[in-house]
Amino acid sequence: MRILWITPGFAAAELDYNCIPPMQLLAQELMRQGIDLHIVTLEYPFRSKPYRWHGATVYPCNGRNRRWLKGRTLWRAMRLSENILKSTQSGVVIHSFWLGWASGLGERLSHRHGVPHFTTLMGQDVLPGNRKFMLGLDAARMSRLAAVSEFQNGVFEKNTGLRAGHVIPWGVDESEIPAFLPPERPLDVLGVGSLVPVKNWEKWLNVLALAIRERPGLKAELIGDGADHAKLERLSEQLGLVNNVRFAGNMPRPEVLTRMREAKVLLHTARYESFGYVLAEAAMNGCQVLGTPVGVVSEFGKTAEKEAELAGLLLDMLKQGIPNQSFVLATMRQTAEAYLQVYGGVSKAKITESQI
Repeated sequence: MRILWITPGFAAAELDYNCIPPMQLLAQELMRQGIDLHIVTLEYPFRSKPYRWHGATVYPCNGRNRRWLKGRTLWRAMRLSENILKSTQSGVVIHSFWLGWASGLGERLSHRHGVPHFTTLMGQDVLPGNRKFMLGLDAARMSRLAAVSEFQNGVFEKNTGLRAGHVIPWGVDESEIPAFLPPERPLDVLGVGSLVPVKNWEKWLNVLALAIRERPGLKAELIGDGADHAKLERLSEQLGLVNNVRFAGNMPRPEVLTRMREAKVLLHTARYESFGYVLAEAAMNGCQVLGTPVGVVSEFGKTAEKEAELAGLLLDMLKQGIPNQSFVLATMRQTAEAYLQVYGGVSKAKITESQI
C-alpha cells in the first residue's frame, strides 16, 4: 500500500529529532510494516529539493510559513501530490495532518482523483481560531477524521457540534522504552516544551515558588526555547528562583529523554494540549507526571488547575519512591496498526461510494 502524507512540516533530516517526534516515529513504524510512504510538506523544511528520510521520500514545498507564498506553496504541493498519485495504480490513501491547508488540499485531491483521504486533528486546529477550516464539516467527513485524545475530541465537539469518528492516541516506540530505570534521580522537577504563551510557563514558575517555601533545596530544569524565554527568566528572578531553576534551552530529543530518566516529576502547566507527547515520553522514562487537566495528563498522572493545589501535589509526589518501571499506555506499533485499519476502512468506503 502507498500512503501519501500531506503535512505543514516534517523532519528536515534523519537527525532532525525535534520536529514533531510522534509523526517521525509513526512514519518509521508504518514503513516497518511494509507501507510505501511519501511525504509532501507545505512549509518546513525551508528548501525545495526532495530528499530521503529513513527510506521515505519527502517532497518539501518550501512555504516558509509565509502567507504571501501560500498560492505558490499549494500549487507545488498539488503538482507533487498528483505525480505521486499517478505513479501507482491502486492501493493509495491520502493522510493529511492538521485541519487546515493540508487537509483542504487532501480533500481536493481526493475528489479529483477518486483517492480516499483521512485527516488527523493534531493540536490547536480544533480551537475557535481555526473556524474557517471547520466550516462545511458534516457527519460524513467525521468518519474520516481522527483525534489524538478524548480530551481533544471533546474540545472539537464543543466548537463544532461534531466528533471525530476515531480517537487514535500516540504510542511510544518500543525500542525507546528503557530496560532499566535508575534508582536515584538528582533532578526534582522537569519542564519540557516551547516557551510560548499556550504552555503557560508562568504558572509552572509560580507553582515552583510555592513548593520551594517548604522544600528550599528543590532543583528544577526547563528545557525549551521560544518567544517567552526572556520574560520567563525575569519572572524567575522576581520569584527568587535563580538558585532553583535552570533554563536549559533547546536540546536534541535523545538528550531530553535522558534528562527525563534523571528527573522525579514532569510538571506540565499548559493552557491547552491536544495530546502532549512529552507526557508519554516522561512516563516511559519513569518520571511521575503532574499538570493541568489538558490533553492526556490525567491518563499519565495527577492533575489540578490551581497553583496551590499543583504545589501540594508536587510536594507529595517528591516524597514518594522512585518508580522502578516504565509506564506505557500504548506503543507506536499499536498506533500504526490503528491507522492501517483506518486506511483500509476509508479505501473500502471509497470503493463502495464509487460503485453506487
